[in-house]
Amino acid sequence: MQHPAPSVLPAGTPTFSNEVVRIFQQSCQTCHHDGDIAPFSLVDYADARAHAALIKLMTQTKQMPPWKATDGCGDFSDARVLPQSAIDTIARWVDAGAPEGDRAQLPPPLDFSSGWVKGEPDLVLKNDVAFTPPAEGDTYRCFTIPAKTTSTKYVAASDVHPGDRETVHHVLTFIDTTGVSQQLDDKDPGPGYTCFGGPGFDTTGTLGGWAPGMRPLEVPENTGFELPANSRVVIQVHYHPHHGTPSADQTELGLYFTKSKPKQLMRVLPLINQTFTIPPHTNAYPVTADFPLRVPFPMHIWFVAPHMHLLGRTMHVQMQPLGADASCLIRIDDWAFNWQTVYRYKEGLAVPANTRLWATATYDNPTDRSVSWGEATTDEMCIAFLGVTFDGETLQ
Repeated sequence: MQHPAPSVLPAGTPTFSNEVVRIFQQSCQTCHHDGDIAPFSLVDYADARAHAALIKLMTQTKQMPPWKATDGCGDFSDARVLPQSAIDTIARWVDAGAPEGDRAQLPPPLDFSSGWVKGEPDLVLKNDVAFTPPAEGDTYRCFTIPAKTTSTKYVAASDVHPGDRETVHHVLTFIDTTGVSQQLDDKDPGPGYTCFGGPGFDTTGTLGGWAPGMRPLEVPENTGFELPANSRVVIQVHYHPHHGTPSADQTELGLYFTKSKPKQLMRVLPLINQTFTIPPHTNAYPVTADFPLRVPFPMHIWFVAPHMHLLGRTMHVQMQPLGADASCLIRIDDWAFNWQTVYRYKEGLAVPANTRLWATATYDNPTDRSVSWGEATTDEMCIAFLGVTFDGETLQ
């Protein structure tokens, strides 16, 4: 039970208006504001006080902010990790009755009015007509949208806004420079077209994607994803209804363009295994996903995005140059499907030619059935997406 804060606080007692809201602005509010992925807001005092005990519990147990990468494996930027001093400040604030303090000490509020974490995008793409998926089963639907760009653009950041967050399982984007996706759409009644297994056409271009917990994808300065002139962007949405009747969905893709032509293109290299089967009643079942060849030429890795489904427990991504020891790219020991993210390195990792890249994952399968690779949520996946640039490439 929380007790009312005393009218005169002991010296050094943290208050919401002074210390605590600044912690929230730095580490929490980008998710915890109205309309975003968190279940409640931490912008105003009333909302924070109502959840004070839960905030203390989740920060002390380090469940919040959600950050699954283990220490000592990968030096990542924007790590969502609270320093112990901030955790202690929150605890002392809650123990003191979660006092509001002097409102005159409040910092200027963060601006979330646009609905986009990075502010209004340069281009927002969404299907003209909303789509309501069936109430049962998994549905993969592709929506082809003309970018209407008359010249080649380079994307520095992308953000996805799922229309129905309770139903959208994940989102992938593909670039179509031939118009084939529109032909597929024309043949399929209703908004978009069915696209299990892929977008239905050959493409190597992407502008990122989304899974539960993800924030905007940003690439380093002097790099960018290429969006060719007059191309179409295909947004593939996986719907997995599990809360009753799904809502009409119009998932949005926000794009932020580079101010000038970058030096190198950003590409996504998947480490993937599609041939495994997890036996029933199995714990810590290992699966390895190798890049089929050693890296043929020097490159840099800028980000890594592991992906599994509900049975995933751990993932360890490594690289090993020829004749050298293996090094760790990322290690996750407590996988949570609802908290996936793109882990960006502070500095690009140099990868010499003839380097081996691989990921090792483990799965717990408590069910009575074998579980294999598949598109449904109740199937499994083993992927680690790597964002890479090629050292020998120069666009400028």
